[in-house]
Amino acid sequence: MATIGNYQRWCTPIGAPVALVATNLSRPVPESGDASLPGTMRQALRAEYALTFSPSYEGVITVAANGALMSSAWFFLPQDLKDKVFTLHGTLAFALVLAAWMYSDVPATNVLGPDAPRVTAALDDPTVLGRMLYAKTIVLWTMVTPVCLVVALFTGVLTHNWLAMLYTAIWIGVVPFGVLGLSAWVGIRFPYHPMPLRYRWEHRQPWWRMLGRWLVLVITPYGLVPLLAVALMAPSLLLWGLTSTHGLSQKLPDNDLGWGVALACAVAAVCSVGGHWVGIRLACRRRTKLLAYLADPTRG
Repeated sequence: MATIGNYQRWCTPIGAPVALVATNLSRPVPESGDASLPGTMRQALRAEYALTFSPSYEGVITVAANGALMSSAWFFLPQDLKDKVFTLHGTLAFALVLAAWMYSDVPATNVLGPDAPRVTAALDDPTVLGRMLYAKTIVLWTMVTPVCLVVALFTGVLTHNWLAMLYTAIWIGVVPFGVLGLSAWVGIRFPYHPMPLRYRWEHRQPWWRMLGRWLVLVITPYGLVPLLAVALMAPSLLLWGLTSTHGLSQKLPDNDLGWGVALACAVAAVCSVGGHWVGIRLACRRRTKLLAYLADPTRG
């Protein structure tokens, strides 16, 4: 995190923070200048857990609904349709696909809008902003990863494929950090305010601002997150294709699988650190626009 401080020069203050309105637009929230900013990573995590697990539990419900939807499709779709929906197959593949689906929603991209007051106050301090972005990644990870690890462990016990189970668990535990470090760019470049669907419909004019842009950003994670996961696996796929005895046409030997997972983890670590580094720089460069947007929920 020490390098984050180097970006202070992109964040020249331009005045006192402005007042924000709650996402339900029914009551005001404290001015962002009064927002409690984390002085340590522990404080950042505590604040993020409090935000995530406060009523209405929107993020928790979103992640759980994605997991339930994917599981239902995996077990109940006809085989022909299932083959078209899922490109990975096999017993341990279920845990991997479950992880990808549970991350593929707005908590992975819309990292600024739901926390507008604190984000507005933190835009003057790249170190604090970086701490908050890392906390958001960790909290989302803790909601998804334990569930997927239990699924991988249960599957490994049933199949007695212990080494493959271990590699699967390592992938599930490490690679998502790289994906989330990159997917946050979408929410930094194109944030939006969470608000009731009924309100959006009642105030649908101008339609692009309130409905069109929002719908695009809501749907984007479903394609972006799996695409990023595949991109992070590209070096491993290349390694397997060039070095494995049968390439990718047959089941990989355990040693080859392990080397590929290790490479994917190394790529994910670089993308996690580099992704947050770029995200903080992007937020600081867009500071003026972000302040104006986050202060005005009517902009959708």
